[in-house]
Amino acid sequence: MSARSGHRGRYDDTDLHRGDRGRVPRDVMGMVEELRQVLSGRLLTPAAADWEQARRGWNLSVDQRPLAVVEAAGPSDIEQTVAYAGARGLKVAAQAGGHGATPALDGTIVVRTGALDEIWVDSQARVARVGAGVRWGSVQTALDGTGLTGLPGSTGNISVVGFCTSGGFSWFTRPYGSGAASLRAAELVDGAGARRWIDDATDPDLMWALRGGGGNFGVVTSVEVDLHPAPAITSARLMFPIGQAAAVLTAYAKATQEAAEQVTLWAYLIHYPHSPDLPDDVRGKSFCVVDAMTPYRPEALEGVLSTIRAAGTPVTDTIQSLRPSGVGEMNSVPAPPQALSLITSTFDELTPDLIDTLLEYGGKPSLIFQVQIRHLRAGAEANRPGVGAADPAAQYMVLAVSIVPVPELQQPVESALRALQEALSPWRAGRMPPTGLSAWNTLRDCYGGPDLARLREIKQRVDPHGTLVGNFPIP
Repeated sequence: MSARSGHRGRYDDTDLHRGDRGRVPRDVMGMVEELRQVLSGRLLTPAAADWEQARRGWNLSVDQRPLAVVEAAGPSDIEQTVAYAGARGLKVAAQAGGHGATPALDGTIVVRTGALDEIWVDSQARVARVGAGVRWGSVQTALDGTGLTGLPGSTGNISVVGFCTSGGFSWFTRPYGSGAASLRAAELVDGAGARRWIDDATDPDLMWALRGGGGNFGVVTSVEVDLHPAPAITSARLMFPIGQAAAVLTAYAKATQEAAEQVTLWAYLIHYPHSPDLPDDVRGKSFCVVDAMTPYRPEALEGVLSTIRAAGTPVTDTIQSLRPSGVGEMNSVPAPPQALSLITSTFDELTPDLIDTLLEYGGKPSLIFQVQIRHLRAGAEANRPGVGAADPAAQYMVLAVSIVPVPELQQPVESALRALQEALSPWRAGRMPPTGLSAWNTLRDCYGGPDLARLREIKQRVDPHGTLVGNFPIP
C-alpha cells in the first residue's frame, strides 16, 4: 500500500466539532471509503445500517461519535488502517469491546480488535500471550485446572489489553500487584503503521508508558502477562441490612489491617432498584456488602470474616471454592452495555469521619447506585515499573457508580458524583489511578509534571504526527 502524503492537510478534525457533531466533511469520508479496499475486515461508516450499534462504547452515557469503525480481521488490518490514516491526517483509536469510551474518540477511526482472540498459556513459565480482543473471562477459563490465575477485575468482560494498559486492580492486587505491573511484553502497531514486539529489554521506555498510559502509544495487537499461583481460590460474601453499615464498615477497616497479604476485601454500599428482573430478596432494598477472596490458604479468610460477622446480623453469609473461571463473576457486575457514570478516589485510612462521609452520600437510595471500597496492596514494589498512579501506594480506592436510566439524569448524576468526590478530598492520598477515570477526567488527574513530560517525549518518538488517540489522550 502506498501512502499518499498529498492528502495531509486537507483534513481538519475541528470540523467534526463545529455545529452538528454528526456532520463530516465530504472529502474526509471519501478518504475513509478508500480504506475499505485494503482491509480484510469490515469498515463501517454512518451510512451502514448497523452504524448506531457499531459506533457505541460499552458505557452508553458517552455519545461516542467516531468517523468510522474498522472491525479488524487481524493485525494486518490494523497496520493498514494506521498507515493509511497517518498519511492522510486522520486519527485512529482502538477499542476491543467498547470499554473506556470517552469524547476523545470523536472524529477518529475506531479499530475494534475483537477478532484478535488467540490465547496461549505456558503454565510452567506462568505466562499467557493473548490477542487484543481477549477478555479476562476467556483467559480465566483457559486457566481452569492449572493452579494459576490472571488478574481479572470486577468483571470478566474487560479486555486484558485495556485492563493492563490503564492500571487494572483485580481481586489479587494485594498479593500480586496491578495489571499494569504484570505486563511483560506487547506487540503493537506504532504511529507509522509498523508492527513490532517490545519488552523491557528492547524498549524499556515504551513499556513503562504502556503500563498506565493507555492506548496513546500504539494499537496493541497482543500482550504477554504474568500468571500467578492460585491452588485454592476461595471467596466469601457477607450482606448486611444498610442500617448496620456504620458498624460493618468500621469492622471492615479493622479487618483490612489484620488481613494477610493474600486476602482481598472489598466493601459496598449498594441500592438495588425496583426492577422486575431482580430477585425478591434484593429488589428495592439496600445493603452493606463485604466480599473476600484469596488465591490460596482459604483458612486465612476465617479471622477477617469473624471480625466482620460480629459487627451485625448478615442476611447472606456464603463461602465457596472457585475455579479461575468463576473469579470475574464474583460480584455479578452486569455485562450488557448500559449508561453509567463513576468517580474514583484513593485514601490511606478508613477513619470514622470518612465512614460518616461515605454514609452521608451513599448510605441511602439516591442518584448514586453503589459506593465500593477496594483494599489495595499498599507500598509494595511493583513487579515491573509503570507510570506512577497506575500502581498506587494508597491503601484503599473508592469507586462510586451511578446508573443513568434516561439522558435527563446525566447532569444530576454527574453533580452527585462530583459532590461525593469533593467531600472525599480531605482524605485523598495521591493522584487518581487511571483505572476508573470518569469520562470528564484527563490524565492530568493521574500524573504529575515529570511523568507527563516523559509520556509526551515517548509519544513524540513513537507517534510524531499524533495519529494515535487513547481514551484519555496525553495532555
